[in-house]
Amino acid sequence: MMETPWNGAMTPFNILGNTWFAGIRQASSHLIDTGDGLILLDSGYQENLYLLIDSIYRCGFSPYDIRYIIHSHGHIDHAAATKALVELTHAETFIGEGDRDIVNGKRGELTWAAEYNMSFNFFEPDHILHDGDVIKLGNVAIECVATPGHTPGVFSFFWNIEDGGKVYRAGTMGGAGVNTLAADYIRKY
Repeated sequence: MMETPWNGAMTPFNILGNTWFAGIRQASSHLIDTGDGLILLDSGYQENLYLLIDSIYRCGFSPYDIRYIIHSHGHIDHAAATKALVELTHAETFIGEGDRDIVNGKRGELTWAAEYNMSFNFFEPDHILHDGDVIKLGNVAIECVATPGHTPGVFSFFWNIEDGGKVYRAGTMGGAGVNTLAADYIRKY
């Protein structure tokens, strides 16, 4: 049985340089300070939005400074809080082409909301990602690499982090796909 997301609260922390972990135990959300606004990688469950907002403040930032919400994929644990967060912040949203119809409701059964008995407020993304796209904001450039499998439109993201005079290459993987590459799931969808 899945632990409810509101019971998965974690203390947010600085990973390195301008990059923070602001998510919960079951679903990661990363915050990047670009010097010209914030980028949020994945919004998480709608039910844990209050935890995300609290984490952003605890990292020393304001959610009102989020300019971009970039999604690794369209499942409930990565995109369900987006609509409410956009209504609060007016941030622009990004998702892979293969997952557009998941988050806008045309293929809403693929959100995994029913499997978790949770809510998903659909939204129309502002920007559709393609393999090789680069998203730039302030002093950050995020390379977008299509890594389909977990969902049709999964993306992994890579960017540089400067810390202590050194530059590190950071990355997030869009989804391992263990649960969605199972025979029962493939037959159902």
